[in-house]
Amino acid sequence: MGRSLRIGSVKGVPIRVHWSFPLLVVLVILPTGAKTTTRSLAEGLIWIAALFVCIVIHELSHSFVARRRGFSVRDIVLLPIGGVSEITGLPGAPADELAIAIAGPLANVALALLLALVGYAAGAVMWPPAILAGAVVSRLMWANLLLAGFNLLPAIPMDGGRVLRALLSRRRDDLRATVLAVQIGRFIGLAMVLAGVRYDLWLSFIGLFVFVGAGAERQAAAVRAAVGGLKVSDVMVQDPTTLEVSFPLSVVAPFLQASPGRVLPVVDRGRYVGLIAADRVTGPPGAFLVADATDRDAPALSPDDPLYPIAVECLIACRRRAAAVLEDGRVVGVLYGPHLEAALHRGTTSLGTSRIGR
Repeated sequence: MGRSLRIGSVKGVPIRVHWSFPLLVVLVILPTGAKTTTRSLAEGLIWIAALFVCIVIHELSHSFVARRRGFSVRDIVLLPIGGVSEITGLPGAPADELAIAIAGPLANVALALLLALVGYAAGAVMWPPAILAGAVVSRLMWANLLLAGFNLLPAIPMDGGRVLRALLSRRRDDLRATVLAVQIGRFIGLAMVLAGVRYDLWLSFIGLFVFVGAGAERQAAAVRAAVGGLKVSDVMVQDPTTLEVSFPLSVVAPFLQASPGRVLPVVDRGRYVGLIAADRVTGPPGAFLVADATDRDAPALSPDDPLYPIAVECLIACRRRAAAVLEDGRVVGVLYGPHLEAALHRGTTSLGTSRIGR
């Protein structure tokens, strides 16, 4: 998601901080109208670190439940307004989306209960509610309850909106359920923007995020409905030209120029090795063979993989131009980005805007 910095991982789930995350640090550590001292700076850093841990636990809860239900988790990205778990294949079945979406808020509730027990045992003042003042354990308890309640607002793409869509999907198809959830989410997002103009611009920022995110969910649902039945084999270029690793680089340019995406699969005695692209045909200094310029980390697909979400995640979401299509380690086709995009465009166009807008 945009530019982000990896700061670690938990059980194989990479955790990244978005470039805009320092905005939260500025807002918390440099309060308006107050003089910043060494003590206030230290307290602010401790508070940021504690919130950071709570948000990570929230997102890890989504990720671990998703993994148990067969989804793969690309990473967790921390933003000033919270975190995002990038999970491939969502929304999945309604029961899957419901379980994954509700896991985060439930984790915050569990944290709040644990903090309440610790606070009462330590004799901390837990009432009245306060987030900006008081004992850290009390502030964290109320912050977790706020995170849980806020995330459960029925405004997609927030957790509550996904819960709503999962419940609606039990009686409607995915597209209709998403459209209704999006309409509710946009109304809530607009209300947050207007309320923020009057009370707090930070709320307006979050409302704008909800409003824009709801539109993206609607478009994704349209794509799912349009190409949900298509497989990689329906769009791939069959029996493509392949290049042996032992070929000299000096002779491969014409083959690459003739391919649809100027990308071709590389093989070693018939077994797939990777992809080579026209813009990498020179390879690193001293490269003479195709093997020297091959991208061995290039993605690969199966002919039976669904076009959405597998192929879309593989190419468009990961910004790849092509992916080899394999059967038993041998190349049977290549899926090129322009062909995939054309299929998505045809599907959404044939679906019709009238159906999408219902």
